[in-house]
Amino acid sequence: MNKLTLPKIISDGMVIQRRKRIHIWGWDKPGTTVEVTLDNLSSKGEADEKGRFDIFLSARESGGPFELIVSDDRGESITVKDVMIGLVWLVTGQSNIELPIARVKDRYPSLASIEENPGIRTFKILEDTDFNGPLEEHRTGSWSHVSADTIMNYSATGYFFAAYLQKITGQTVGFINASLGGSKISSWMSKEMLSGYDELIAEGEKYADDDFRQSQIDKNDINESLWREKLDKQDRGLSENWKDPDLDERSWKEMEIPVMFKDTELSGMNGSVWFRKSFDLPKELAGKSARLFLGTLVDRDQVFVNGKLVGGIEYQYPPRKYDIPEGLTKEKDNHVVIRLCVEHGLGRITPDKEYKIFNDDAEVRLDGKWYYKVAARCDAIPEHDFINWHPTGLYNAMTAPCHNFPIDGVVWYQGESNTFEPWDYEDLLRRQISGYREKWGEENLPFIIVQLPNFVIDVAPVDDPWPTFRLTQSKLLDDPMVGMTVNMDLGEDNDLHPTGKRRIGKRLALWAAHIKYGYSAEYTGPSPVAAKIAKSGLIKDTLIELSLDHANGLVARDIGKGIEIKDFEIVDNKGNVSSAVAEISDEKILLKTSIKPDKIAKLRYLVKYTYSGAMLYNKANLPMGPFEIPVFH
Repeated sequence: MNKLTLPKIISDGMVIQRRKRIHIWGWDKPGTTVEVTLDNLSSKGEADEKGRFDIFLSARESGGPFELIVSDDRGESITVKDVMIGLVWLVTGQSNIELPIARVKDRYPSLASIEENPGIRTFKILEDTDFNGPLEEHRTGSWSHVSADTIMNYSATGYFFAAYLQKITGQTVGFINASLGGSKISSWMSKEMLSGYDELIAEGEKYADDDFRQSQIDKNDINESLWREKLDKQDRGLSENWKDPDLDERSWKEMEIPVMFKDTELSGMNGSVWFRKSFDLPKELAGKSARLFLGTLVDRDQVFVNGKLVGGIEYQYPPRKYDIPEGLTKEKDNHVVIRLCVEHGLGRITPDKEYKIFNDDAEVRLDGKWYYKVAARCDAIPEHDFINWHPTGLYNAMTAPCHNFPIDGVVWYQGESNTFEPWDYEDLLRRQISGYREKWGEENLPFIIVQLPNFVIDVAPVDDPWPTFRLTQSKLLDDPMVGMTVNMDLGEDNDLHPTGKRRIGKRLALWAAHIKYGYSAEYTGPSPVAAKIAKSGLIKDTLIELSLDHANGLVARDIGKGIEIKDFEIVDNKGNVSSAVAEISDEKILLKTSIKPDKIAKLRYLVKYTYSGAMLYNKANLPMGPFEIPVFH
């Protein structure tokens, strides 16, 4: 390289980590002397035989904005503007950390008009993979600070984490966002971190072959295009114009919406099915601009209002939130039509979601009776090879180039894609944490895990053990520089992508402030210390006393499933599981069971897909998470 060049992460608007040696690197003509100046700091270095230079400045306290000037002895110079020194965190994982503010804007409407805040910044790396080894430089990425123009593209969890951390510390917070929906933990690990996992390494190496990788990409495109083209040709709804508002659907069958197809004659069906509903509107809505909410639909939809297409989404997860333009509706005899294409035999119009048309003045609910008709049946769509999920690819392209950039810690929100094969997750996560610490040169680099929240709708009790997976995540807390937020109250039983990211961000910030910045406030919910038999008798129930830490102000709260504490269970010495009656006693829990003391082996709490009763919180409004512990006699 014969031109002075800096990596994308060293660019306008960057945040440099305070109190750590400042690392500025880049490329220039070999042998060129390069000088770096930041405020009153200055240092020189020389580009090596490959043109790479690495120059270090002394650590600084927070401050800015500054200009970073990088110049060489050949007269070339780059000025990086609006540089702040503050706190930098890597925010990484799969879809729930990738999920942008745009997906939760209806829950947090004030963010659409948020005031400019240069104290919160992000470096967003776009989806990228490389299976040939770690890259020196990102191929994408740029810094931005919070404003109404940028906020919708921010990671929702990352933004709320940064906002609360800024509030707690008073510092400028920058977070690097390296994330991709559906990715497995091995995607975010190096070949060295996976040493001994020969199958995973071989899998990654297979995708290093350009021809093979391209053949898989082509196969995806061809198979899916052919499948959808064939379905469209067979779809009677398209050829017979079932979206027509004047169509007489009285010969169609009736179905109560929302609905899980597995509970109907559509169980296991692949193909397309059309739904129609007629509705009237009050004058506040008729003919006015409005929004249409249709929950989530599995898998792919097109939605028509009075014969006009108003929206469509190509895969199952995003909420269906469509805009209806002014002049499209009327007071009487409107029609909404859904063409739903089911690709994997698991169709649904998701229960417990909002189905309505509304504006600021009125709303009309659309759940209830709909008419439906199957337009075409076919085999399941061919399996898609998600190239970027394979081992080492995301790490090499997105994470590895960050290692030169000092950070204060890592936020890790991932695991949904590993619940299908959880047996080695603890080992993989320990390897990842150790590997990241080695690469950043800090043996105590904080690592904060987001424990998976409550979730029910897409899981199979045997094949997808979320409850056990949460317990696996909690094992990492034996490392004093690992934190973990409990989120069993923040998920949505019927949605893999819950929108309540604000409190997840706050809980992450509390952990970060505790581990890294000496913040004295409570940072975690009630935690089990020990369970022991308190008393027993031949006639009366056995009493177990559970002592807790972080339990000041212990209280049971109704968060939608009643005030009774239902989620404690006793495991006997044969592995049988029974419920227990629980009550709060100051900062302890007393549990009654009819099981004889000598038969009791373990006590567990919330080892289920979701909670079934009240949840337990401390005074800081932080919940007690899932656990399983022995009962002492």
